[in-house]
Amino acid sequence: MSVIVNAKAPYDLQVEHYHGDVLAIRTATPRISWKYDGHVADSDEVELQITRHMPGQAGTVESIVTEPVNNVLFAWPLDPLVSREQVEVKARLVDGDTKGDWSQTLKFDEGILEYWELQSSFVGPSWPEAETDHRHLPLVRNEFTLKDTPVYARLYLSALGLVEGHVNGKAIGKDILTPGWTAYDDRLECWTYDLVGDLKAGQNAFGFYLGDGWYRGRIGFKGGKANVYGDKIGVFAQLEVTYPDGTSEQIFSNSHDGLWKVTKGPITQSDLCEGETYDSHLEKDGFDQPGYDDADWLPVAQIPFDRRKMEFPILPPVRANMVNQPISIKKIREYDGKADWQVDFGQNCTQRIDLHITNAQDGDVIELQHAEVLESDGSLSTRPLRRGQQIDQYISNGSDAHFEARFATHGFRYAEIRGWRGELTADDMQCKVYFSDMLQTGTFESSNENVNRLDDNALWSMRSNFVSLPTDCPQRDERLGWTGDISLFSPTAAYFYDVEGFLSSWLQDVSHEQKRLGTVPFYVPFIPFAEWTEPQGIAIWGDSAVRVPWAIYMASGDKEMLAKQYETAKGWIDEVKGYLSEDGVWDRKPAYSLGQLGDWLDPTAPADDPVKAMTEKNLVATAFYANSCDMFVKMGHELGKDDEADEYTKLANHVHLGFKKRFFNDKGIMTSDTQCAYALAIAFGLVDDDPEIKEFAGHRLALLVRRAHGKIGTGFAGTPYILPALTETGHMDEAYQLFLSEECPSWMYQVKMGGTTTWERWDSMLPDGSVNPGVMTSFNHYSLGSVADWIHATVGGLKPTAPAWHQFEVAPRPGGNLTSAKTSHETPFGTAKVEWNYTDGKLSVSVDVPYGATAKVDIPGYDTVELRDGHYENSFDYQAS
Repeated sequence: MSVIVNAKAPYDLQVEHYHGDVLAIRTATPRISWKYDGHVADSDEVELQITRHMPGQAGTVESIVTEPVNNVLFAWPLDPLVSREQVEVKARLVDGDTKGDWSQTLKFDEGILEYWELQSSFVGPSWPEAETDHRHLPLVRNEFTLKDTPVYARLYLSALGLVEGHVNGKAIGKDILTPGWTAYDDRLECWTYDLVGDLKAGQNAFGFYLGDGWYRGRIGFKGGKANVYGDKIGVFAQLEVTYPDGTSEQIFSNSHDGLWKVTKGPITQSDLCEGETYDSHLEKDGFDQPGYDDADWLPVAQIPFDRRKMEFPILPPVRANMVNQPISIKKIREYDGKADWQVDFGQNCTQRIDLHITNAQDGDVIELQHAEVLESDGSLSTRPLRRGQQIDQYISNGSDAHFEARFATHGFRYAEIRGWRGELTADDMQCKVYFSDMLQTGTFESSNENVNRLDDNALWSMRSNFVSLPTDCPQRDERLGWTGDISLFSPTAAYFYDVEGFLSSWLQDVSHEQKRLGTVPFYVPFIPFAEWTEPQGIAIWGDSAVRVPWAIYMASGDKEMLAKQYETAKGWIDEVKGYLSEDGVWDRKPAYSLGQLGDWLDPTAPADDPVKAMTEKNLVATAFYANSCDMFVKMGHELGKDDEADEYTKLANHVHLGFKKRFFNDKGIMTSDTQCAYALAIAFGLVDDDPEIKEFAGHRLALLVRRAHGKIGTGFAGTPYILPALTETGHMDEAYQLFLSEECPSWMYQVKMGGTTTWERWDSMLPDGSVNPGVMTSFNHYSLGSVADWIHATVGGLKPTAPAWHQFEVAPRPGGNLTSAKTSHETPFGTAKVEWNYTDGKLSVSVDVPYGATAKVDIPGYDTVELRDGHYENSFDYQAS
């Protein structure tokens, strides 16, 4: 049965991949998207009303009529926009003389399109500074006069380092870690803020806190490196206002007019990983308000920077998107009228404590240390943090205050608050959860709470590591944009959240680093550290150049993005082609100590040697390269490069054939008789042309799972694919046995041990509750959480089969005593949703299909059915695994 409701007004208008109203987009011909909340009649058309004007000027209104099916990334239909132009768009359905209601209006501004129009300078400290890190951080201020209250005011803000801006005593925006981390030698983000309502006629004042951040702060492991991009920090601020009379004015940060001043502030040192020290005796109360006496401040110094590298961002800012409250607070020691307290916030993630400090005496030092887990004795587990000890300090002047670190973030669930006078209660604090402010698009829920927790763990690990760029972990002295992790996790990420802008931004840096280094490095942005100093092309990590753009494209259908990444992907494919043996196998060892990383963190690998996996490294490398070749061929066809795609099809076929001949014997046994080997061969379609071998491989994989008593035997490489491989070859019993096992190593073991995020190792915590002794242990890595892709596709029953979810599959496979599940994804066309219940051999399924998409329902034992927009319900006789 189907239920079809006729659509009303279009909704969710978007420009490019931004959500909501936007300031300063960076393309003059932006694409517009919208959705429908029901069925659109064949006779309907869509009218777009576009109003455009320059600040303070009257606008022009134009109407465009188009077909309803053009609602995803509709090409800009008018003349290109110019710098600062303001646009309003609304849409409605039209059927002949019948006109529907208008949608809500979308508003956006064009950014500054020519770099020479960014006329401000970067300005900062003018005193000699220490040559290394842990430097005393500055404040910068400027006081200025406006002849009237402006009707338009835009602040273009960036920094070498990090900046937090204030105007007239009020914080500017809600963003942190501005401008974020990019490959600063190639590009630097410039963020835009609307200050209408914050400025007034007469005197006004800016105040800026500056931090070292990634620009000159210490980055990385094994001691890390400071001053990677430069040794001087500064703020870039360009204010543009328009008055009621139509006149305008600009104010530029600079070192020549004598109005921009600098002094040392209350933050005496700040490190992204180690933490921040704040001395309240050094506060400059009112420095961000007019009338402040800055006579003893120094003139700023200008820091040279090529403004051609500045750009307006396509990724969302880092913001506090959620709040965690303590679930337990306990006193752990007392001394000298003070006490140390341990607080459990219930959720491991990237967050910061906002602490209301009361009862402190002048000179008291209140220390906050953060950790993911506790040791067996109940103390904070800080050994895995290495250099990144995550300690913030507040030095009190005796006044009540709120303290939250400005330029550090921490990955933790537990914290110790030391040196506190009086009782510490939940009312004294809140914990703000920070990640890039993406739109959540995916949901999942089932009858099994452990399964729900596992899916949530993957979601929380994604949030924790999607902070300006996709990092590996948010807590220890690393926090780098490892290409291997996101190479594997990107399809899962694209289900949970709209990651198009976020990951497309990072891919710009991947392209830059590939051109600079001649290969796709281990992490991006790339900084040489220890054994990772000389980047070499390695499988999975380098394959991110192909795999991540393809995952984004499948989620968004954005061919412009795909075209921008095509040459980077091609560069990777061509590079590895040169490493192949004549038979098409990638067995050339990279010229650095670890060689290929293979099935990294295989559970049999020693704690101190994660590269010692059971599966041959050249098998893993060849399998991933074959998969990348297949993806690259699809890219070419999608972009209309059919001739080139045909040429690379020959390469793909050569690698496929070489894989089979090299890694299968004549009985169908693989040279590495492991879960990983068979999973890759099946999931990557490397045996699709030989049904007999594929069937045998499926049976062999299932046998290996049974022999392991349902325990997982894969690391980074095999984990995302073992359950899909078992599913594809019809071994659902073994798939659910593996999925639901609670014995170490397994996904549910992490849940049983209290994990609230996905761990780096299967046994990051050992069964006795002690922390893994390896020097590389994290409780917040999303790679093993790639199982959520199978959860959504197979347990929930929802996965895309065409770009932008134009077509998707509904194929739930109940098992493992689950009695119900539901999952949804907000596609570019609207919400796709599957919900099922299983009782007494009856499977009841409901499906929601948005207008513009089609769903193929695949239930074993029944013919597949194709559904178009609407709500559908049906029941089937079904034997669950």
